[in-house]
Amino acid sequence: MMPAGGSINLMRTIAIIVGVSVAAALLSVVYLQHRSLTDMRGRLDLLEPGAVDEGFAQSMALHHQQAITMAQLMLDGRPTRLSLLARRIQGAQALELGEMRGWLQAWGKPLLPNSRSMGWMLLGDRSPDAALVQYLLDCEKSETGMPGLATNAELNRLRTSSGDERDRLFLQMMLDHHQGGIPMARFAADNAKIAVVRRLAARIVLDQSEEIASMRLLMQAADLRPVN
Repeated sequence: MMPAGGSINLMRTIAIIVGVSVAAALLSVVYLQHRSLTDMRGRLDLLEPGAVDEGFAQSMALHHQQAITMAQLMLDGRPTRLSLLARRIQGAQALELGEMRGWLQAWGKPLLPNSRSMGWMLLGDRSPDAALVQYLLDCEKSETGMPGLATNAELNRLRTSSGDERDRLFLQMMLDHHQGGIPMARFAADNAKIAVVRRLAARIVLDQSEEIASMRLLMQAADLRPVN
């Protein structure tokens, strides 16, 4: 038979263990509730875009779609020294395009801009600086509504060219394309309302800046001079 003191100590030990278990369970419930509320706030935030979020997603989706088209033209089975670059661009931009289209569908917004206007880039937290004003002027002057966005004639030229001429043309068009998209992404990285939109925009600035440097090196290494 257990002594009375031992029985009391055992009961105390059991009570402590039970108390710790209950406290742990309560903390777990509180954590899960907090996480659930955080996730819910994130989803609600995603469903309430600002004008910059919407404008960026639509304009950059259009921009990405053309880059994918150009990359696919280089992967039609004909000889090219740029197949790895074309596959990388196609893969990366297809993923980003899917992400942006997913946002737009969640927001109940059109997948493409309703007009060529880039007016959403005037809706930032600060007054537009000289570089942004010049970019918007270039957008207005551009035949396609955005600097670097290829015309149908340019796409047809890429489609029908071959050999080194096609490689040169692809690099030149993709360089122009990336350079024309970076100011838009940089603006969204600074001014979008939703954090996930800002993060994607910042990643696009970084990735396309790196690709611009790589393409310039490719042109130099292969002695692929710009096409007139």
